[in-house]
Parts: sequence; structure tokens; C-alpha cells
Amino acid sequence: MRDRFGDTPTVRRIAPTKFMEEKDWEASSSSENEADFPNDDDEEFHSGGSVPRLQFRVGSSKARWIAELGMAEVEVKRGKLWTTTGIIRSGKTYCSIEEALYLSEIGELQILGSEDDVVIPLKDLYEKIAEEKSGCCWENYEVYRYLKGLGYILGRHGVSWTSKNAAISTPSGQEESVCSGECPEDKDTVTQLLGDMQICNAKAVYDVYLPNSRFKKSSPNEPSFVACFSGDSPPSKEDIKVLQKRIAAPLMFCHIAQGRASFFSFCSIDLPVLP
Repeated sequence: MRDRFGDTPTVRRIAPTKFMEEKDWEASSSSENEADFPNDDDEEFHSGGSVPRLQFRVGSSKARWIAELGMAEVEVKRGKLWTTTGIIRSGKTYCSIEEALYLSEIGELQILGSEDDVVIPLKDLYEKIAEEKSGCCWENYEVYRYLKGLGYILGRHGVSWTSKNAAISTPSGQEESVCSGECPEDKDTVTQLLGDMQICNAKAVYDVYLPNSRFKKSSPNEPSFVACFSGDSPPSKEDIKVLQKRIAAPLMFCHIAQGRASFFSFCSIDLPVLP
């Protein structure tokens, strides 16, 4: 199938250890991850309706929601999951709304209210996603949950995993400092990034790394690919060029339809010249 730009979209299946190129596919982000999500037999949670009831694992981690940041500050860490989840700022770990919701769904994290120790129910976390005020929308979360369920390591594109004196960008785009003093170097870096950015309808959302037991936030290396979104229509040739100029890693464009996630990339082709 050739697109209107003369480039051929290549649909690729995302496998846990490698890309299965040149294979058409459609993958459900909910029904095909049963091995990675808790079920009734595991007594993690049981769905009595449209929203599952929270049942946390014994010794689950705890985090407190910070509305101003649109993130949760982790207060109690348990398990090895934090080696690939959350960003570190000044010795503290913060997780995004998609990380918080995913870990809550599988019973690994309790999200506490900002002013009390009451656990925020899944319904409220879903509403935070739906409001799109915390830097994530439903389409983004569907992709995050699907790839995370396969074992991939995901981080928001352009957000460093750890930085000694970095600042956290709030959902509104403003910076919330989490260091002891001012961070002029980080401000200069952000200013430079904003200056280098070009208006583009397609956007890079997640840096995606292959499953790796030796992954380190301090030295994550280059991602295996970058998950991008372009809305309901395929990205234009100009949008792809803009992203390719800014991003060295391969680009994988994501599409969500009826709860099913599809991934595709574009490659140039040479059409034969007719006599």
C-alpha cells in the first residue's frame, strides 16, 4: 500500500525482544496482555463493573499525588520496578500519570491524595487521564500500557531519567524546580530546545527501550525507537522530516482505534521511470 506522499508505510509488529519487520498486524492493548496483567486467580483485582476494584500486592509501593506537577512523588519504593520507572530529581523519584495508573492497575503502587493518606481510586486516575491536564491522553496511555505489558522500557520523550539539578516541567509547560537553588544551566538548555523546535503536527511522545535487566537511568543510551503520534490522519512528509531532523532514533508512529494499538514507520522508495 503506497501513501499519498510516495512513501511506503511499513507496519511492524512490536515483539518483546526485536522488531518483526514487514508483518502486518493489529494488537489489542487490553485483551492480549493477560499474561502481564493480574487476573482473578492471582487475586490482584476483580472487575465487578467497568472499573476494576483496587487490590494491591502485599508490600506495594506508595506515592503521593502532586497536582501542581501532574505527577506523583514516590514515598515508599518496593521491588525492582523503579529501576525502569519514574524520573529522579534531587534524590526523589517522581512518576507520571501514565506510570502511576499502570502500576495501580497491576496492584504495585498506591497513589495517596495530596492532603491525606486516602488511596486515590482507579476511577479518579482514569479521570485525570481523560482530562489531559497531566501531559497524557487516552491514546498515549493505550500505547504506554501495551508496550509496558510487553516488557519494553518507556520514558517521556525529551525528559531525562535523572539529573542532579534538573527541573520538572509541569503539564502547563512551566518549570517546577526541585533543586536547592537556581539551575541556570537547565534553563539555558530548555531555552535552546524551545528555540530549536519547529511547529509540527506530529509529535514524539515516548522514548522506547528494549527489555534490559541492566538498564540504568543514569546511562540509558539511545532508545530503540521513539513512539510518535500524528492524530487521526497519517503524518505528512514534512512532519516526518521535521521529526527526523530532531531525533536520531528510528520513528514508530502509533495509531489507536477501538482500543487496538497499531505501529508503523515510513521508508522511501524509488518508483520505476516509465519509458
